[in-house]
Amino acid sequence: MMATPRTGIFYHPSFSRRSYLTVGRRLAEFPGVLADVLALPQVLLCEPQPVSDDLILKVHTPGLIAEVAKDPL
Repeated sequence: MMATPRTGIFYHPSFSRRSYLTVGRRLAEFPGVLADVLALPQVLLCEPQPVSDDLILKVHTPGLIAEVAKDPL
């Protein structure tokens, strides 16, 4: 029997604050506006946790890490 595929939506409350990472407050109503989607059993809302710079560097540039570090999320 195959498992049902699942989709993860990654969100942290800091994403809804004004930041260069999230232009303006375009995520101010998130995740509430996705209540119907998040109620689906195959959809997971995941809150990212801190990870090492080594792991981040596998997918992002050192310059992006430096810019994010300057943002008072």
